Amino acid sequence: MADCPDHLLLPCVPSKIVGTGLNYKDVVLKPGETLPEKPKLFIKPPTTLIGDGESVILPPMVKDLSCEVELAVVIGKTCRCVPQDRANEYIWGYTVANDMTASDLQAEDILWGRAKSFDTFLPIGQYIVSGIDPSDLMLNSRINGEPGQHGRTKDLIKGISWLISYISHVMTLLPGDMIITGTPSGYGIKVKAGDYMEMEAEKIGKVSNKIESIKTPYYF
Repeated sequence: MADCPDHLLLPCVPSKIVGTGLNYKDVVLKPGETLPEKPKLFIKPPTTLIGDGESVILPPMVKDLSCEVELAVVIGKTCRCVPQDRANEYIWGYTVANDMTASDLQAEDILWGRAKSFDTFLPIGQYIVSGIDPSDLMLNSRINGEPGQHGRTKDLIKGISWLISYISHVMTLLPGDMIITGTPSGYGIKVKAGDYMEMEAEKIGKVSNKIESIKTPYYF
């Protein structure tokens, strides 16, 4: 018999993950920030994905790490230039995600690509849940057992149908692709090696991960 993995396999294998920044009404802006007319989009590669119980790896390049609880939408069929009133037809289901960010590199680069793209920087839940109304779900996080973020998806500035339609007019979304929809108030909670993070979305489930630091050849 083949050896079994010590954790569940990921529930989907996306070609890309589209992130959404500054998309909650209750977000507390950092000094100098303003809410954009349209949410900021960024791409996280599939190599950021890990599952429940796996470790987030903190590389030596990152000195300031943060975590964010988010609702993730998983696309069920090829989606291009879809109108908002048909967007729900393209949804496979939902899961919970933890959008990890190298906050120091985000500030250094201004663009978000490097800060969001390290391996293991997107833990997601064990299951894709369909048949639920995502319009008013509670999102929570806990760090080392202590309360972190708390918010509800009713406070999204741009809702799920709008996001799917908008993004599908920018790029074709393929089956298994994922949209992480933004994070509520208290975003950017600082974490470090050894911390234990728990992210929860009502009716969907949890994802829990510990942070481990590694040593790598460091030339930058």
